[in-house]
Amino acid sequence: MSDYLIIIHILNAVLSGKNLTETFTANIGKIATADINTRVGIKTRADKDLAYTQINIGKIKDICYGVVRNYYRLQAVLSQIVSRTPEDKNLQILLLIGVYELEYTKKAPYAAVNELVNLSLELSTNQRVKNFINGVMRSYLREREQLHQQAAAQPEYKYNFPHWLIHKLKQEYPNKYSQLIENSNSIPKIALRVNLSKISFDDYVKILNNAAIDFDLIENKIVLKLLLKVEQIPFFQDGYVSIQDISAQRLIELVKPQKGDYILDACCAPGGKMCQILEHSQVKLLGLDISKTRLNKVKQNLVRLGLSADLIEADASKCDWWQACDSPLFDTIIADVPCSASGTLKRNPDIKLNRRLLDIDNFVILQRKIVSNLWQMLKPGGKMVYITCSIFKEENHDNIEFFSQRLSDVLVIREFNILPTPFADGFYYCVLEKSIN
Repeated sequence: MSDYLIIIHILNAVLSGKNLTETFTANIGKIATADINTRVGIKTRADKDLAYTQINIGKIKDICYGVVRNYYRLQAVLSQIVSRTPEDKNLQILLLIGVYELEYTKKAPYAAVNELVNLSLELSTNQRVKNFINGVMRSYLREREQLHQQAAAQPEYKYNFPHWLIHKLKQEYPNKYSQLIENSNSIPKIALRVNLSKISFDDYVKILNNAAIDFDLIENKIVLKLLLKVEQIPFFQDGYVSIQDISAQRLIELVKPQKGDYILDACCAPGGKMCQILEHSQVKLLGLDISKTRLNKVKQNLVRLGLSADLIEADASKCDWWQACDSPLFDTIIADVPCSASGTLKRNPDIKLNRRLLDIDNFVILQRKIVSNLWQMLKPGGKMVYITCSIFKEENHDNIEFFSQRLSDVLVIREFNILPTPFADGFYYCVLEKSIN
């Protein structure tokens, strides 16, 4: 299977509403496994590696993420050339790939056009399709500057965001929306969280310096200057560090557990916040998530870091699991609730394509249901840390107002909103205390 057919398959799924990262990861794994089965049979690790040599994973990832990240600009330009969008989704995607490669990669234009024209013959035996793809690509090359100038009048092109999201950000952040959009369109950085139960922060910094790996220290957290593969990060597999956005690392400032405290991390996958707490404290921790697949990722992280916690596959908006295991009340609850993820657009660009304004209201309903359910499991005097990676007030401050009015014995201790920067995602944190009275 050619790289481009894989790319088209992944982008088809994403444009139909699937998560980009999950789709990319799942498809690369399936393709490699299928390749082994048809070529050599599964015998050794070398056989597995062989399958990956048959495809260019870097190229596939670059084009998939690049097309999704720049989707609105690509569409705006194509609309100047193609008056009527092809009904065939594969051809729609082929055009997006073509303009992306011609505009954002160093690939020679003649090579890009020829490859895509040849690929069109794999998708359709109709000669008119080949001529259509060839014509659109060559029109773009001839009129590139004019096409971009014409498209620049469209807000979706200017900001590379959907219209509803531009409008909402203008409403909520009238003096900051332009910078927020720019930051959300940037390439995400890799931030590292040092496992202080294995190595000191200063000692790991020395390791990076000795390895000539460039990084910035931002808020006393490590942000790599270059995008490295996991295997290139020193002692990652040994559990010395984890990849975690610097805004997500702020949790430890708010959770100050005592030795032996009982903590619930609801909606815990992939486990970054849970592991951070365990690296700092000797506590009993229960991790809860509705997805078995995502819980498996939590298990992998715990094993790599040499940590332990109890894990349950269950719905945080219900209490049957808690009653069934006869669990005591918790000293601390981490409610990292499902949300619009509007603070993580540069890391998850598919959200721009698939999220809708109505989705925010649906998330708010779920968030309120989860917190209201978990509140009964918290000890008097205990604390709940409410977290979203959203920058919308409905999911953040408005929810806190709701909880303050509807739940008993709620004290708001601290709340803060972190907006996206070139180095970090947007997050919201609020600490709620359950009054002893």
